[in-house]
Amino acid sequence: MAMFSKDKRSPILGGGLDSIIGENARLKGELISKGSINVAGEFEGTIKVDGEVIISPSGKVVGELHGLTVSVSGRVDGNIYAKETLEICKTGRVNGDMSGGRIIIEEGAAYHGRVKVESGQPQQQPPQAV
Repeated sequence: MAMFSKDKRSPILGGGLDSIIGENARLKGELISKGSINVAGEFEGTIKVDGEVIISPSGKVVGELHGLTVSVSGRVDGNIYAKETLEICKTGRVNGDMSGGRIIIEEGAAYHGRVKVESGQPQQQPPQAV
């Protein structure tokens, strides 16, 4: 399955992937990147990425995820914040709150937490009673 839409360059297919946490790796701390990352191993802490975050089926993250787009095929125990699209694939498991401009949850995916869709458009305030 292609990540998100076919008109975008997928980091895996288009060569735009900057960092990979391999299946045999276990990292702890804070990861900050202006590019895109793929987590196939285990990461505990905070991930802040300006590009795409991909959690592979073998990947596990305990902590917060921040990215332009986020695709989860593995497991995330923590909150996810996607500026644009957040996709939970059928093998994905999320235990935490999710926020994004667009949220896709495939049939078979599992999540526990609150979901907030924010289009990036300023919301109008309701009129105040006088």
